[in-house]
Amino acid sequence: MDGASFIRYLAAKKTVDDRALNRRVWDAMISRLGTLSPRVLELGGGIGTMVERAAADPGLHPRSWTLIDAQPRLVEEARRRLVGKVPFPVELRAADVEGFIQKNVDVFDLVVAHAFLDLLDLPRLLPEILKLARPSGSFLFSITFDGHTAWEPEIDPSLDRSIVDLYHRTMDERIVAGRRFGDSRCGRHLLTLLPRCGYRLVEAGSSDWVVHPRDGGYPADERFFLACILGFFEESLSERPELDARELSAWLETRRAQLADGELVFIAHQLDVLAAPSA
Repeated sequence: MDGASFIRYLAAKKTVDDRALNRRVWDAMISRLGTLSPRVLELGGGIGTMVERAAADPGLHPRSWTLIDAQPRLVEEARRRLVGKVPFPVELRAADVEGFIQKNVDVFDLVVAHAFLDLLDLPRLLPEILKLARPSGSFLFSITFDGHTAWEPEIDPSLDRSIVDLYHRTMDERIVAGRRFGDSRCGRHLLTLLPRCGYRLVEAGSSDWVVHPRDGGYPADERFFLACILGFFEESLSERPELDARELSAWLETRRAQLADGELVFIAHQLDVLAAPSA
């Protein structure tokens, strides 16, 4: 996927995320912050859709928002979308998480990671991420994938299951710079890793993506969103020896026809978690 298409994908994902975000977890975050005007750090912030979401919520009043993302093109798009358009200062940095952690000397009231933690080596990096907040700080980890994907209508139950299972396995086997990065069950693992690191779960709940046709079409730009998800499946699975290339091609062709006809349904299970120090 080229850079422009990925930016459009992230923008199209916003309405899907808006429906998915767990309101109970979000409200718990607002309640915990109280009257505090927090200094916020967002990891893997992409094009800034979470900043826009926060700016639109009258209960959240950030003093400042620092967004980092490893892709400079996404940071530039965030700059175009945000600077001068939200009611609080936004600092945008092109940096990967590990590089930022190594150089950072600041602490924040709230650290946010949205649809991002499942791309990391969480057991190794979570303790370092938790050092980014002040001792009384909070962490919002939202839209964290948790091991279930479903496509409807069913094509072939056995093939559908094999394709989805193998796609999840590609998340678990992702290697970046010689290290494992990714976890298809990151959401549930987060629920046990946080207490082991000395943090309590203030609130947690599901934040599932559910994209379905409405009157033969899809809201906003969600048809493009689904086309991108199918593209991710194709990119991840096309070279896997466990899967017959002709079967994958036929499966993708059928799914794309269902999308074109306004019949395709997509579900992905995720979790939102709000955490704070145990003490």
